[in-house]
Amino acid sequence: MSNRRSSPNFCRIAFLAVVVCLCSCEANLFGPDLKEIAGGYRLKRGGDANQFALTIPNESGGLIIDEIGWRKPFIVARGSGSEYWDVINTARAQHIRVSDLQRKSDPVYESIQTEPAELAWRDLDRRKRLW
Repeated sequence: MSNRRSSPNFCRIAFLAVVVCLCSCEANLFGPDLKEIAGGYRLKRGGDANQFALTIPNESGGLIIDEIGWRKPFIVARGSGSEYWDVINTARAQHIRVSDLQRKSDPVYESIQTEPAELAWRDLDRRKRLW
């Protein structure tokens, strides 16, 4: 008789434990695909599997990008179809836009290797940020 009474309690406790574990893990099981780069800046996979957006901290949308690169504390990204690069200093939360010529002539920005967003997505780990 005690097995019948403890069985529903066990099921409730097990269910509650599973819910707590799912809610406390860092994986976003129910939302869009996001991978953090650093400082709250994330790479987000769009509805089209080949479309990626760079999102800013505490925002869900962002700049659709073709290329991206990073080296602490900078993230550089080129918007889809744009000739300009967005440069983000994650240490200072500063954002500027530079031309391709400016990026290539500045030794700091030029030293940051960029790659197509799809390749960068594969390089990022969903469970941890880069810095």
